[in-house]
Amino acid sequence: MLQKNNVFTFNSGEAGLTATALAKHNEELNDRDDHSAFDCETQSVGAKSCSTILTSWTDCSNQSFNKVHRLWKSNSAMHKEILAVLAAVTEVIKEKGGKETETEYLAALMTALDTVEGEESLTAVLYLISLVIKRAPPSVLKARFSEFAKCFMDILAKYASSASTSLIRSAIVCLATVLRMQDQGAWSDSSTTQLYRAVLSFTVHSKPKVRKAAQQAVNAILKGSTFMTHDGAPAHHPAAAITAKYCVEQIEGGGGSDEAVTSLHTIGLLKDILPIFPSRSIKSVCETILKVMTLSNMLIKATCMKALYALFLSRPKPDSLTQDLNAQLIAALYDYQPGENDVQPMLAWLAVMREAHANLHALNAGLLTAHMQKFCKTCMACFLTEKAEVAQAACDSLKAIIVDCLKPSKDAVISDFGISQTAGGSSLVHKLFHSVEVGLGYQYHAFWGHVLQILTLLFEILGRECHVIMNKCLLSMACLRDSLGFKFNKELDYAVGAAVRSMGPRLVLEAVPLQITGNEETFDFPRSWLLPVMRANVQDTELGFFVTYFLPLAARLRNRANELRRDGKHVLAKTYDILQNQIWALLPGFCIRPTDLCQSFPGLAKILGQVISERVDIRSEVLAALRLLISKNLDNAKNRAEIAVYAKNYLPIFFNVLTTEPEGHAGKHASCLAVLETVKVYLQITPAELVESLFDKAFDRIGDAAQTAYKRYALMDLLMCMAPYIDLHRINLLYDSVSALVKDGDRTVQKKSFRIVEELCSCRSDACHLFVVDNLTSLQSLLTDTLSSGAPSCKAPRLRCLSHIVQRLPSAQPDFLQAIIPEVIVCTRETADRTRAASFKLLADIGNCIMKDTQKTEQEQMTEFLMMLCAGLAGTPYMVGATIVALTTVLFQFRDKVQREVLETLLENMCLLLSSKSREVVASVLGFIKVVISVTKDTTLAQYLEQLITSISNMTEDTRRHFRFKVKIIFTKLIKKFGADLIMGMTPEVYHKMLANIRKTLERAKKKRMAEEADDSDEEEGTKEVVKKVETIEDLLRDTDSELEEEDDGRPSSNRAPMPKKRRKAQATAAYLQEGGEDDILDFLDPGVAKKVLATKPKADKPAVDHGFKIASDGRLVITQDKEEEEKALVGGKKSFMVDVDKIMETMDISGKKGKKRTRASVDDDDGDDGDVFPAKYKAGGSGIHRQIAEAKQDSMKSDYGGDYRAKKAGGDMKRRGKPDPFAYVPLTAKSLNKRKKSKFSRTVQGHCKVSQKRSKKRTKRKTEIMHKNMNN
Repeated sequence: MLQKNNVFTFNSGEAGLTATALAKHNEELNDRDDHSAFDCETQSVGAKSCSTILTSWTDCSNQSFNKVHRLWKSNSAMHKEILAVLAAVTEVIKEKGGKETETEYLAALMTALDTVEGEESLTAVLYLISLVIKRAPPSVLKARFSEFAKCFMDILAKYASSASTSLIRSAIVCLATVLRMQDQGAWSDSSTTQLYRAVLSFTVHSKPKVRKAAQQAVNAILKGSTFMTHDGAPAHHPAAAITAKYCVEQIEGGGGSDEAVTSLHTIGLLKDILPIFPSRSIKSVCETILKVMTLSNMLIKATCMKALYALFLSRPKPDSLTQDLNAQLIAALYDYQPGENDVQPMLAWLAVMREAHANLHALNAGLLTAHMQKFCKTCMACFLTEKAEVAQAACDSLKAIIVDCLKPSKDAVISDFGISQTAGGSSLVHKLFHSVEVGLGYQYHAFWGHVLQILTLLFEILGRECHVIMNKCLLSMACLRDSLGFKFNKELDYAVGAAVRSMGPRLVLEAVPLQITGNEETFDFPRSWLLPVMRANVQDTELGFFVTYFLPLAARLRNRANELRRDGKHVLAKTYDILQNQIWALLPGFCIRPTDLCQSFPGLAKILGQVISERVDIRSEVLAALRLLISKNLDNAKNRAEIAVYAKNYLPIFFNVLTTEPEGHAGKHASCLAVLETVKVYLQITPAELVESLFDKAFDRIGDAAQTAYKRYALMDLLMCMAPYIDLHRINLLYDSVSALVKDGDRTVQKKSFRIVEELCSCRSDACHLFVVDNLTSLQSLLTDTLSSGAPSCKAPRLRCLSHIVQRLPSAQPDFLQAIIPEVIVCTRETADRTRAASFKLLADIGNCIMKDTQKTEQEQMTEFLMMLCAGLAGTPYMVGATIVALTTVLFQFRDKVQREVLETLLENMCLLLSSKSREVVASVLGFIKVVISVTKDTTLAQYLEQLITSISNMTEDTRRHFRFKVKIIFTKLIKKFGADLIMGMTPEVYHKMLANIRKTLERAKKKRMAEEADDSDEEEGTKEVVKKVETIEDLLRDTDSELEEEDDGRPSSNRAPMPKKRRKAQATAAYLQEGGEDDILDFLDPGVAKKVLATKPKADKPAVDHGFKIASDGRLVITQDKEEEEKALVGGKKSFMVDVDKIMETMDISGKKGKKRTRASVDDDDGDDGDVFPAKYKAGGSGIHRQIAEAKQDSMKSDYGGDYRAKKAGGDMKRRGKPDPFAYVPLTAKSLNKRKKSKFSRTVQGHCKVSQKRSKKRTKRKTEIMHKNMNN
């Protein structure tokens, strides 16, 4: 619990630095230059060490002053003064022949403290003393205690009101260090306590740095004194009671007024030291804190909550916080419970209560019983609030209490439950469960998701033993699930699943019947959702229940489906088929550690065998059930033996299924792989005699020439499964047979033969291990001889066989490795993923095999391996590309063992290959460069940076265009490492646009990432989404003043002017009263009045808007008219009537609706006198509902072109005097400048031009005809 900046340090045991560790450290430093090219450099290029800069100031070698050297500030006058003092003291010590020990420096600095002049020099000396005094021998500080203490006290007394914060801090650190080193007996002296009181007085200092230093000093003295850290330390520090008394006095003196700064500082100190007080002191301090919390200062309340939270969270010793005092505090805190709608205070209160209950459980679990029920009811009441944050916090708090308190005491709680059930009483389980069960009522519907989460925990913890009281709750949940519009199906399914896991399906179905019998008259099946829930959660239950309940039900459903199918009702038949399949899908869950396997499996075994043979549709579920039944009982000898008895029945069935060729089409059954996997699992518990017998039969049949290809493949699969369980003699027979089959003309036979060899090489049985050792040379010959004759589909198993052989080699065999390396290189470019993966693994195995040579260093061996691979660079482009991929793989796998010279050679060759015209070569080189950039240290990569960029820039036009995205990825990695400016300076101008885009993209991504990190984590994403749990009380009370009152002008908070500092402070400490109506008088003597004191201003009820109409009881508007108005309406005539109509329409916003034609009367009225016209007073504008809608904006932008020429009655246009003729010009609007609509506008203009040209031609032609006609006449 020491402070963050480590002002006070003390040893808490033996040091971890030993002579052996120091020698090893020095050896590593000496050998660092021999490490690989990928190790970090010891010094950056062009950087200066700090020691070089400070050499001109001081040559001090004492480690106590490393902080001075490490935190060098060249522009700080104080730092220069510190260095000057240190240099002078060092020079004096060296002149006198000193060894620069801590004692010598402390003595010299204390001497300088008496002779120094000036506040700046005094500050420098005190700072150096504060550094060295912590490393000085305790015996020196004990012997010179009086002298040192008097000196530091005089300085504090003289400069207590000084403006130099550093001076006071250093003096406090020195005095606290001296006090911390004293023995326990020294604290019985009044002078020691007087010194401590002096340090204590600075804990409420007005300057934050001084106050923080003093609080850290008090914390270090009480917790880190030398006699407190040794064996046999007292329970409490002698000064703890003094500190508690001082804090109580300061809090009572400061009170809880608006300017209670002293109280805030004191309570802030108590957060760290309150748990180490003695019990009497804790009681008095807590009483004082509770008194202050009754005041209206919300900031004081928040700080008090922090102190209490820290007290309970630290789990103090029982002699500090007794169980009775803990229980009293819990009871007292209920009087300070805030209102459920007061978010931040309620969150803090819930956090304090959660930790208080957890600490009480650690002290006395039995005493917690009485308090847990009340806290549960309080949390459930929070679900009635409108605040989602409060509901979530209440849910988290209640779940934490259940997990941390109820679960560890499960045995005692269940025992009490059993006694109460017998006696007819009510236990904690009854009260707790019924309190939570109430949350399923409709008034809690907004937070049913939280209630279901709590019920899930109760089902998991107490469901198995206390299921009697949970039946009603389960039925209520099922009814909710069946109700219309229920939104928490996922949470409810998870809760029911928890009940299935703990209680078992039998008890759950007794409480919630499945309502599926096979004789239904209606086919809605409302409880069918239980089947998928049980499928996902059934385990550790009775297998006999599946036999007695579900098997007969599945049979009835199948018979009903067959009946419906015969009647032609295929849809209903399909429904029953789905239901029976869902029932069979439950079987794997019942086979997970069943509790009655020995009793129930004999009655089920025969049925399962028949299903595997006859029912292809549900064969997969049955096979999965058998695999789970075996794998989950391998450690249970009794159950394992019971299942192994039926191996002689099941294995022949499996063999028959595998070897039976399906009718109608060639190929395997859909469940053949599942059968094969089940055979592998069942062979683990099958007796060896049975396995050998089955192997002999299968081996004899595989040599039969009359066998079909399908059966031959199946027999080879079975032989491969049985290979790990046969003896050495049969393994040799199998290998001899397979050696001939690897050269068979059938590719499938070849592949399966290599799979059998792979199984023999990879198996860990003793017989297989002996076989591989004895036949290692034969295996090598077999794999190398079949290189040319092997089918492409055999490459992956061949490579895996070679991998196992290479791993078994006792030492590197260059001839064998060189023979297989070409094939491995070629396979790195294969299309099949498994082949490529096998080749990469084989390369790594070859590298590890070469490393077995102890006569050479690892770097030399790796260089030899890389040179072997580089031979492929002289081949075809395909071979060159594959070789580069292999080199990339080896470089990535063994990057720590590659020498710098080898890396430089590889990079030079790759840079040359980048200028190749072959795309496949360039693609491989770019991949190599990308891997090098990823695995190489920046300092090493910087040496080849220019060469890499130059080679990338010199790529051919075709490859540069084709691989532009890969090049962009490489440049992105380089920019992340070295910056955009450096990379852009090395690249030609043709790449600058790409680099600029990369830089913008990275900056945009960085901004987005920072915005996401700064974004609030409490965004609502549905009721199921759980809000992140708050860990500290500071997070809960960080923003108590965040809910500010909205301004009257309606502006959003982001647009408001910043609030003045005084106003913010006043609002942070302000408290508000939540009052009711006029008849609801607030009683301040009510124990629950704390809920009416809010930290946020309550929203005032809005007055009802008077619309001018009466409202009936059912909400209808009642519109009436007085007699005078009726008379005026009768006398007014038609014109006054239309005016009234216009008024009503204007008020109801009807007259302006689009699409309504105006009547003739309204037109006449518009032409009348101005006094009879009622123009609209409202104009759209502004924001919100007053904004201008899109249609209005478009209408306002439209101009009535040609409106002056339009005729009133006739169609078309008319000429006007003094104006141009009404020709149809194209309107020159702002829209015509839109680039996206340029082509459309040009087509419009061209269309008008074509029309004009046609008309012009017609007119010209007509005039010509008239002229010719006149001339002829």
